[in-house]
Amino acid sequence: MQSNPFQQYLDRYVGIPLCGLLSLFCRRVRVPHSPQKILFIQLSALGDTILAVPTIRAIRQAFPDAEITMLASSTNLNYLTSCPYIDKHIQFEMPVYRMLTPLRSEQFDWAIDLEHWPRLSALLTYATGAPVRIGFQTKGQHRHFLFTETVPHIQGRHEVRNFLDIAARLGCPVQAFDLEVWCDLVARTWVRETLIQEQVLPDTPLVALHPEAGRRSEPRRRWSPENYVALADTLVERFGVQIVLTGAPDEVNISEQIAAQTQHRAVILAGRTDVNQLAALFSDAALVVSGNCGPMHLAAATGTPVIGLHGPTNAAQWGPWNCDVGIVRAEMPCSPCLNLGFEYGCQALPDGTSPCMWTIGVEQVLRECEQFLR
Repeated sequence: MQSNPFQQYLDRYVGIPLCGLLSLFCRRVRVPHSPQKILFIQLSALGDTILAVPTIRAIRQAFPDAEITMLASSTNLNYLTSCPYIDKHIQFEMPVYRMLTPLRSEQFDWAIDLEHWPRLSALLTYATGAPVRIGFQTKGQHRHFLFTETVPHIQGRHEVRNFLDIAARLGCPVQAFDLEVWCDLVARTWVRETLIQEQVLPDTPLVALHPEAGRRSEPRRRWSPENYVALADTLVERFGVQIVLTGAPDEVNISEQIAAQTQHRAVILAGRTDVNQLAALFSDAALVVSGNCGPMHLAAATGTPVIGLHGPTNAAQWGPWNCDVGIVRAEMPCSPCLNLGFEYGCQALPDGTSPCMWTIGVEQVLRECEQFLR
C-alpha cells in the first residue's frame, strides 16, 4: 500500500491496538460452499492488483454465479475497467467512515483482503460484517486478528503464488497462472495514432523505458537517468530501435531530462497515457525496461519481454511474472532488503536513489536486452 510516513504511523500505532480490541468480538465460522456476494479489497498500488488477477480469476471460475465487487483505488479500478471477473467497483475514498455504512449494507458473504501489511484494509474487511473474512497473516504486522481465515504471507516467494494461497484456502482450483490486461480498441487506436503523430515508422521496433520506479517521493528503486541515457543511445545504435519514455503525469521531468541528453530522438509519452493506454503501448513494444513498479508488472501482463532492474526489491518475490524476462540484480550483500515495500535497509543517497541501484551497470542491462532484440 502506498502511503506517506504519517499515514503509516497512524496505521501502525492506531491500527494495531484497534485490530487487537476488535478481535475480541470475532468468531470463526464455517466457510460456505456457495457465496452469493464476494468482496475483494485492494488499496495498494497497481502492481499488487495485477499480480492478484490469477487469484481473482480462480475464485470467479469457482463461483460463476456470485456477484464479485472490488474495493480499490481509482488507478486499480481503471486497470480493471474491462476485467470480466469483476461485477461491481467501489472506489476507495477518504474519510473512511463514509464508506462503512454502504459496505455493511451490501451484506457480503465473503470479504477477501488482498493487502499484505496495512491494518486499514483489515479494519475495512471487518467493517463489512461478512461472516467469512480472509487475509494474509504477515509476520510482525498484527493485522490477522480480524480475519476468520488466514493465509501465511511467505517472504521470498513470488507474490502471485502468495495470492493463490487465498484461492486454495477457499477451495478454488487454479486453472491458469498468467496475468492479464484488457486493452480495448480505443486504447489501441490511440497508441497507433499517437505513434504516427510522433513520426514513428510502423516497422521500427519500439523499446519502452520506464525510468521512474514507484512514487516520486520515494525514488529508491530508480536507476539513474544517466544510465538510461547510455542505454537508450546504445540500443538505437546496435538495433535500430525507437525509444519511448513512459511515466505518470508527475514523472514527466525525468523523461524530459533523459530525452534532452540522448544523441538519438526519444519519444516522450510520460504523462500522456492512462493505465490502459500504457498497457496497449507495452503490447506493441518489442521490449520494456523498468525498475520494480506497477508499470513493470503491467508490461509483463501484456506478454511483452521485460527487463526488471532490482536493487532493494527481491526479484524472486516481486520480479516480472512472464516467460520472456530478464532480471538484473544489484551487487550488494544487503540487497534485497524489501519484503513488504517499505522496510528499506539503508538511507537514500542525495539524489534519492538507493546505493544498490548504482551497482547495476549499463552493460549488464544491455546483455539482457540483447537476448530479445538481436
